[in-house]
Amino acid sequence: MKVSRVIERATDFGSRRSRKDFFSFTLKILFYILPAMILGDYTDVSITNLKMRYAFGQDTINYIVFQTLIILFTLYIFVIFLKDFTSEFQKSIAGSFFIVIYFGMQTNYLRMIKEYLASFRYA
Repeated sequence: MKVSRVIERATDFGSRRSRKDFFSFTLKILFYILPAMILGDYTDVSITNLKMRYAFGQDTINYIVFQTLIILFTLYIFVIFLKDFTSEFQKSIAGSFFIVIYFGMQTNYLRMIKEYLASFRYA
């Protein structure tokens, strides 16, 4: 198979053409994994740094809300400017993988939520 055809199928966002061969499918997955890893990690590390400096005070809820707003803003920007890219979030394995990796990279976010909820259990 020609490399140009593999790339064409992999970059045809919003369609299922990448399923026709393994290399197109793999390349499309990479197109979703790389931004998810970078954005997820950058968001998580940025909020962690803000929390270590107490930029929004000592209450964990402030950082949870701020990180939630950043997540919503990021996904909204994707929906507005990358419609074909985000149309696959619910339709394809590659798009679903973006969501899994994006949120999976934000381990401190989940930890903060668990700690905050645990404070109500033991209070």
